[in-house]
Amino acid sequence: MEDLSVANTMFALNLFKHLAKASPTQNLFLSPWSISSTMAMVYLGSGGNTEDQIAKVLQFHKVGGYDVVAGRPEKFTGCHLTQKIQKETYPDAIKTQAKDKVHSSFSALNAALSAPTGDYLLESVNKLFPEKSSRFKEEYIELSKKYYSTQPQKVDFQNCAEEARKEINSWVNTQTKGKIPNLLPEGSVDEMTKMVLVNAVYFKGKWKSPFEKKLNKLYPFRVNLTQQVPVQMMYLRKKLNIGYLQDLKAQILELPYKGDVSMFLLLPDVIAETSTGLELLESEINYDTFRKWTSKDTLAEDDVDVYLPQFKLEERYELKSILRSMGMKDAFNEGQADFSEMSDGDGLFLSEVFHKATVEVNEEGTVAAAGSGATVTGRTGHAGPQFVADHPFLFFIMHKTTKSILFFGRFSLPPN
Repeated sequence: MEDLSVANTMFALNLFKHLAKASPTQNLFLSPWSISSTMAMVYLGSGGNTEDQIAKVLQFHKVGGYDVVAGRPEKFTGCHLTQKIQKETYPDAIKTQAKDKVHSSFSALNAALSAPTGDYLLESVNKLFPEKSSRFKEEYIELSKKYYSTQPQKVDFQNCAEEARKEINSWVNTQTKGKIPNLLPEGSVDEMTKMVLVNAVYFKGKWKSPFEKKLNKLYPFRVNLTQQVPVQMMYLRKKLNIGYLQDLKAQILELPYKGDVSMFLLLPDVIAETSTGLELLESEINYDTFRKWTSKDTLAEDDVDVYLPQFKLEERYELKSILRSMGMKDAFNEGQADFSEMSDGDGLFLSEVFHKATVEVNEEGTVAAAGSGATVTGRTGHAGPQFVADHPFLFFIMHKTTKSILFFGRFSLPPN
C-alpha cells in the first residue's frame, strides 16, 4: 500500500504541474485520488502498450516490481527452452503479479481512507455503467467488484443515451451529497458509448482549531500588483506547524482538521506584477520536494497569526489532452487502444476523462467533493509568525496516515 501511496503522490504532482502550465493564472482544484481510482479501473481492463502507458503515467510501474518487465533478460547460451521461458513467460508472470499488487493496494488504501473515525467524513465510491447490450468479460466485472467494490449498473446508451447520462449524474450527485450534480455534460455520451467508469469522493472536515468568526469587513486579495478583489477574511491565532522555504522565498503552513487530515498551504512572499507569483513553486514541486516541505525537518510548531480568505471553488476538467501529453496516448486512439482484458470485441477506447471538484473553506472547516468519469467508446520579512494569505497560494488536503493527497488546488482569483 505504501508503494501505491508514493505512486499516487507522484502522479498527483505531475498532473498538477501539467495543469498549472496549461492554465497559468486560473484557479485550480482537483482530486488526484479520484482520478487515480477511476483510471485504475480502466487499467484493470487494459493490455499491451495501452496497459504500459497507463502504468507509466499513473506511476503504477513503481508498484510491486512492474519495472522489472521493461528489462527483459539478455540472450543466454543455454538451452532454447530455458531462454524462451526467461524472455517471455517470466516477465509476463511478473507483470501480472505487479498489476494485481496495484489493484489489491487500491482496495487496502481505499479501506484505510474511508474507515469511519467520527472526526471527519471521507467517502470514496466507484461504479461501472456498462451498455446493456455490450458483453464484458466476467473476470473483469468480478475483479472490479473484488478490488473496487463496484456494483455494475447497466444502462441503455444505444437507445437512450441522454437518460443514461442523467442516471449516472444522479448517482454521482447522491454520492457527493449534492456537491457534484452534473459530472457528465450534455453530449458527453451517445449511442456509441460502451461504458462509463465513475469515482466519487466526498470530504467534510472540521478544523481542529476553528477560525474565529469572520472579520467584520472585507479585505483586499491582491491578485497581482495591479489587481485587487475584496474578500471575506478569517482569522486564527494558534500553535501550528509552520516553515519557510528559503530557496523559494515561500511559507508553508499546516492547518489540521480533527482526525488525521490536514490542509497544507504554500504562500510565496512576493506578489507578482501580472502573474500569480506561483510559477517558481509550481516548477519545483515534485515528490521529493513535497515530502521535504511537509516533513518535520521543515515544519516547526509556533504561535501563528493566520489570515485566510473564506472561499468556494468549483472546477470542471476534460483530461484527455493532459493525459495524452503525459504519455497516455493509445488508450484514446480507436485503432490502437487495447482493452482486451475488459472485452473480446467492440473496439473499446477512451473517449474522454471527465473530472469535477468543489471545495468550500470557512471558519468551521472544509467541504470538498469530486467526481471522475472515464467514458469508454468503441518563513521571512513578516512581523513575527504570521501567515497572511492575501495573494495567490497553493493548497493540498492530505490524509496523513497514508500520505495520500486527496485534493489539491491553486487559489489565484476569488470567484465572483
